[in-house]
Amino acid sequence: MITRRGPDVVNFRELDGVGILSSVLWLQGSSVFPQPVNNDHHCFLWNGDIYLYDNTRWDSRLSDTEFIYSKLRDCETDCDIIRTLERIKGPWAFVFWDKARDCLWYGRDFFGRQSLLMSRTESCLVLTSCAPRNDLLSFSEVPANGIYKLNLAETVEPPLLFPWDCLQTEPSGVVMAAQTIACPVKLICDVKPQSIEVESNEDPEAMFDSLLMNQAVSNLVNRLIDILTEAVKTRIENQPGRCKNCVKESVDCAHPCAGVLFSGGLDSAILAFIAAKLISEKCEDKRSLDLMNVAFPLANGSYDVPDRLTGEQALKEIRAALPDARIRMLKINVSKEELQKTRNESVLDLLNPLSTVLDDSIGCAIWFAARGVGLVEEESGQHGVYTSPCRVLLTGMGIDEQLGGYSRHRVRFQRDGLPGLEEELRMEILRISERNLGRDNRIISDHGVMARFPFLDESLVSFLSCLQTNLKCNLALPRGVGEKLILRLAAHKLGLVKTAREPKRAVQFGSRIAKLENRKEKAGDIAIRV
Repeated sequence: MITRRGPDVVNFRELDGVGILSSVLWLQGSSVFPQPVNNDHHCFLWNGDIYLYDNTRWDSRLSDTEFIYSKLRDCETDCDIIRTLERIKGPWAFVFWDKARDCLWYGRDFFGRQSLLMSRTESCLVLTSCAPRNDLLSFSEVPANGIYKLNLAETVEPPLLFPWDCLQTEPSGVVMAAQTIACPVKLICDVKPQSIEVESNEDPEAMFDSLLMNQAVSNLVNRLIDILTEAVKTRIENQPGRCKNCVKESVDCAHPCAGVLFSGGLDSAILAFIAAKLISEKCEDKRSLDLMNVAFPLANGSYDVPDRLTGEQALKEIRAALPDARIRMLKINVSKEELQKTRNESVLDLLNPLSTVLDDSIGCAIWFAARGVGLVEEESGQHGVYTSPCRVLLTGMGIDEQLGGYSRHRVRFQRDGLPGLEEELRMEILRISERNLGRDNRIISDHGVMARFPFLDESLVSFLSCLQTNLKCNLALPRGVGEKLILRLAAHKLGLVKTAREPKRAVQFGSRIAKLENRKEKAGDIAIRV
């Protein structure tokens, strides 16, 4: 499992009686940088990407692993270590063994975008990015609530937690340090957002047009598009520019290096539009963009599930708006037999320690999508089998929590009005790391692919946090219009007119995996097949 996550370099070392298995998926630096990194006094493992350090854009030709290691090994105090880590903007998980002080530091970024699991007994400590089901060791996900320091001389002592300074509750089972780590996003505005009236209209298209004629609204939508474009650009360009096949030969290529988990819904369509536009604007770069669209069979054997239909609709709109862009949509059709075989051979271990029906459905759907094997339409009009060589996949996770995209947000608004909704949205940001992004990282990385989350870019989250609520979501408006309102306005402005009115549909329902096996299961139940 570990070696599949990082196929570019695999190492096993034994240091002072401790076994360390590491693998690397090379995305930053002019050449691959092996791990673990160690000297006589320190050992370091890094799984992440630096996009900004100390508010300065990161040069992806530099190895972020080497850079952070050099910073940490020179730290003299706990405060030095905390201040080093809080300067990072981007996804990360790390383990830093300070042998001189006999302590272990570990943790995940504020959003929990990378996986880190832990198993600890009186005689054994295991930290890993993924772990197969095991009767001897019980793993749990390291909470993304701060940075942990463990005194290795005390086998039963709980870890010391340096929490994010925005945490409102004190976790159990740890000792809280007085020192905190600064939250990487702005959750409270310095300036009260401008009040903008949003009036209902029976015709969503006319309502969107009317809202965009308001200069204040138009400016904010433009700002959203600009920040999101920068987030997507960072995530598709911070890599060596070599596909899975050519990276093995150490040669540059013009093959697809980036793709999108693509349902054709609002979130993935906007990411696909922006990514396709950015790639096509690089005149010297003739790469195409791969869109991964997964479907499970309907009762009649057809794969015309909701996500396939919206995918084709969104693709038409993107191509119409960007006629020069090279875009390939993979129709990833998964039979019931292949699903069951792959679940038992791979997915259940990747889900560990999660085991609910919801985790199983989402995990299986994402695994097949990330594998990138499907049918594509060729110039002849026929469909041929194609395997995507992408090494980076953009996903739309994280935007529903910020813009009121879930049904629970509508329920809270109906019960407690605007104050209740605003409280709910504030809580969503604080607990977004609990939304199983670590699970998605484990699933996608199994194919030697990095999952990247543009909607969780720190600058974008800070911008959206400071918007007035009824522009983020106006839940007095109908479903498919009111939730994620500003994102719908952005899609409408970009020319994705039909896509802008698509209601939220979770992957387990849009791909129809939830209806394929046991229709009576509830999302929170332990999956019987697990």
